[in-house]
Amino acid sequence: MVRLRSRKDVPDVQVPKRSATVWEIESNAVLMELEARKELHHQVWGIDRLITLVDIEFRVKFWGQMSRVWDGLEFGDIERLRKAVNGMVKGYEALEKWAVDNEISQNPKTNFIEWKTKDGVVFAVVPTINDSLDLQRHRKDINTIWTLEEFEVIMSDQMVKEVIKIKAFDPTATVTKFKANENFAKGSGFDDMEDDLEPVYGAGTPPKMFNLPERK
Repeated sequence: MVRLRSRKDVPDVQVPKRSATVWEIESNAVLMELEARKELHHQVWGIDRLITLVDIEFRVKFWGQMSRVWDGLEFGDIERLRKAVNGMVKGYEALEKWAVDNEISQNPKTNFIEWKTKDGVVFAVVPTINDSLDLQRHRKDINTIWTLEEFEVIMSDQMVKEVIKIKAFDPTATVTKFKANENFAKGSGFDDMEDDLEPVYGAGTPPKMFNLPERK
């Protein structure tokens, strides 16, 4: 299994599939503990917010411990991985203790979803403009805040409507790129867009009206 994340990030948990090795099962079971701890931290304190506020020495220790988790994976040593994960869980506890000691505020009660892109940009989605203003007062570190009202405007665009039609046919279709050419909206939505959607086929045969590419 290939993991492409930075060594400063928690390795992604890859659920073992059929014929998984003992290592794949055990290593991902151990990583699940760290993934759960990370998610809890993000819910309370935000994505990568506290690590940007601590001093350099603390940050070096925190990332150094995360590097040991990656070492455990790369050496295929389950006991080494367990110890590194336990140390990383303690690292999150130390990070949060530092925040409390330094009177850093937790996430507001505002209902929002936070996400970090592959490019490292942190953005959030909130229901309304009032929620956006409230979140902005508490979280200056978030690069962009979107509202559901804004998404409604975006989804009313004709190009996006064509994508919505495809998603309605197969909700598991994944948007990987969005680059419309001059013939956009004149075909099925798959044949006139340049590598923007990857259809995921179910057990049945899709209707001919959708003119989908051949099953891979």
